[in-house]
Amino acid sequence: MNFLIKRFTLHIQYWSLILFLQLTYAADDTESWNSIGFEIKLPYSIKLELEQGLRLKDQLSSFKQTFTELSISYKIIDGMIIFIPIRYAIFQDKIKERISVGGSYRYNLKPISIKYRAKFQRMYEDSEFSSELVRNKFSMEYKINKKFKPYISGEIFHLYSLNQYQYDEYRVSFGLNVDLPRKKELKIFYIFKLEDITKTNPDQINAFGFAYNLKL
Repeated sequence: MNFLIKRFTLHIQYWSLILFLQLTYAADDTESWNSIGFEIKLPYSIKLELEQGLRLKDQLSSFKQTFTELSISYKIIDGMIIFIPIRYAIFQDKIKERISVGGSYRYNLKPISIKYRAKFQRMYEDSEFSSELVRNKFSMEYKINKKFKPYISGEIFHLYSLNQYQYDEYRVSFGLNVDLPRKKELKIFYIFKLEDITKTNPDQINAFGFAYNLKL
């Protein structure tokens, strides 16, 4: 069993590297996505999370957006969670508000874990709801030891309305989760994003960044 897991992990690392090089070469722009978050566990399996993020664009030379997101989640059973995040984002020329509802399920195979997340979100802009999206995300994490856990994930965005249900964006991500002392976590990641797929020339973007999280 251990031999099969090692072989599987080596294949994932090889193809991840090949895909990373191809996607990096193809991208139109490079962005920086960084954030800091706080997590508080409450009674009855409820958890509150607060995240503050900053993103740069144009080869990391100009401001893209800053956002504040508050999320409340509830653990139904081991591995299964429902959540409601609310985000307030400030851009150079506009403000967007977003509310979502979703759920996730994680299945542990030790040392590999597989997670599926589904989320429905509505965007509020210029005093009206501008878009509705359904997001489906699959991820796989490999626990090297108690401290280091590399992962790979893929996410698909669907435009959702009464008249249409079509792809609008997809993302491929590679990263490393690092457990730090005193209930701190650091995630270092790379994301390739293809957005506005419904347009003639969709945008291809590289995003590099880190997310620092503190559990209170």
